Amino acid sequence: MGSKRQLTGAALTAKVIKKRLKALYPSVKFSVTSDVFSMGDSVDIRWTDGPFRETIEVITKPYQNGEFNSMEDMYEYKSIDPALGCEGAKYVMCHRKTSSELLAKLAVKAREHFGTELDPKDYDYHRRLTDIEKLFFPYTEAEPKWGGAVIEGSAAMSGLEYTVINDVDTRDNSEIFVVKIITKVDDFKAMRQVMDSFGGYYSRFKKGFIFKDDPTEKLRGDLEAA
Repeated sequence: MGSKRQLTGAALTAKVIKKRLKALYPSVKFSVTSDVFSMGDSVDIRWTDGPFRETIEVITKPYQNGEFNSMEDMYEYKSIDPALGCEGAKYVMCHRKTSSELLAKLAVKAREHFGTELDPKDYDYHRRLTDIEKLFFPYTEAEPKWGGAVIEGSAAMSGLEYTVINDVDTRDNSEIFVVKIITKVDDFKAMRQVMDSFGGYYSRFKKGFIFKDDPTEKLRGDLEAA
């Protein structure tokens, strides 16, 4: 019996990405394929309706090995976090398709909202359709959960804005919550101690504090009591 064929770096990356997206959006069918060419490799992600392209780009950007610098006309490489469990790919591209059913709904709502028919030939046709979709047909199922507020009650945390993102641990696909601080932190060490007291820990990979349980209520409470 022959040995099992080894996956290419891009193929393994595609497999890891698909697994993560499936965990985050179980009702959406993602097609994640890979390709290897003379100057590198790529991963293409395709789906219909569901989460917007920008959302998936944020999730999958860490799997890309770098970015093309148009000013220098060169590709600038970066290291991939080992916690991702793959080598990454030179290009990770997202392609969202809108179904005919959703397009029909958007056309009706756009006519009601703008008072006129949208012309597919207009340069801003797709932008206006997207605006209508985000306004009247937002995709909410399994979206990363955002909930920001100003943290009060502690000298280390006072006046800081944060956001709580519902995410997935790539090691075992378990649910986690990532707290990201939006404003500038003057005393990171003190803030870290407060987060540690709530059961969180800082992750350079996620660029935020990881919690196994939703910390929203704790953060909104009296931090001085922590």
